[in-house]
Order: sequence, then structure tokens, then C-alpha cells
Amino acid sequence: MKQLHAHEEDLRPAGPGRNWRLPPLKRGGRGGIILLLLPLLASGCISIRFNFTGGSVDTSLETLFVDQFTNEADVVIPYLAQEVGIQLQDRFLSQSRLTLTTGAADVVLGGAVTRFTVAPVAIQGENRAAQNRLTIAVRVKFDNNVDPKASWEQTFSGFVDFDATEEFSSVEREKIGLVLEQITQDVFSKSIGKW
Repeated sequence: MKQLHAHEEDLRPAGPGRNWRLPPLKRGGRGGIILLLLPLLASGCISIRFNFTGGSVDTSLETLFVDQFTNEADVVIPYLAQEVGIQLQDRFLSQSRLTLTTGAADVVLGGAVTRFTVAPVAIQGENRAAQNRLTIAVRVKFDNNVDPKASWEQTFSGFVDFDATEEFSSVEREKIGLVLEQITQDVFSKSIGKW
């Protein structure tokens, strides 16, 4: 029969059908450290912070300017370019400590809507669409005036599917809002990834 070391012996079941026993805490063990830290955590002497935005802004960046976006898509929705700028501005202001400015800024965002399409994606019997897909693409230029090497330009796209029986004009703003939410989150994530 295999001989057990003292610490292995403590982990054996207490008897048939019984729970496992844990070894007693020993001086200098990790359990003692945890017990010592608990009161400090509870009193606020030690704080643990979580960041739900996925990143943090470079402390040297303080101001943001969102330039007017243009519409270069084949299908032009009159308010879309302006809505892109507004949603990007809202995303950066709500998820970073940047402040908006109208003059020279540390970060300047600009670009253009390059694609706007509504096309069938799921065909059912008699060659009729069951679902349509709205796709929007936006080219974004991110200028970092504090660290020009961190500047970039990239096209972001997003889509949303909707029932083909829905009249697009009745759901247009809602669906555009959902796609722009995807795109602005992707732009923000790319931006903080560089910081």
C-alpha cells in the first residue's frame, strides 16, 4: 500500500460517503494573508477598480473634435453623415475623459459614409426574400495630434437583418441606429487599443 505524506492524509475522505476534509491552516500560509487583507478591503484601504469600456485613454490626450462627416455612398440618406458624427462624439465623450472642443484638439475624428445598402439575404419559396440586410460602411480618420504615429485611417462596417415584410421606411431610423452603435463601438475600441 502507498504511504501517504502528512498533507495528503489530511485530504482523504473522513469515511465512506463523507465529505473531504481540508487541511488546517498553517502559520505563514496563504489563508492567513487572505484573512489579513479582508478587513482592509472592507474598510476601503485597498480598492479594486474595474473598467467596463475595455481600455483607458492616454493621459496626455484631453480634447476631442469631431469633424463633419461626408456621404460618399451610392445611396444618400440625408441625415446619415451627421448622425455618424453625433454618435461618435457621444461614444467618445461618454466612455472616455476627453472633452469636446471646437478649436485645435488632441484627437480629431473625421471621415465619410462609403456604403449604404439594403439587400435580401434569406430567400424563401417563390424567390421571395424572408429577410433583408442593412449594411453601412464608414471610413474614419483618427488624428492624434499629440502622438502623430498613433494616427490611423480605416473603414468600419456593420449590418442588421430585419424581416422582409417590414417596410424599410418605417424601421429605417431604428435599424440605422443599431448599425451605427456597432460601428462607433468598433471605432472606439480601435482608438483605445492604440492608447
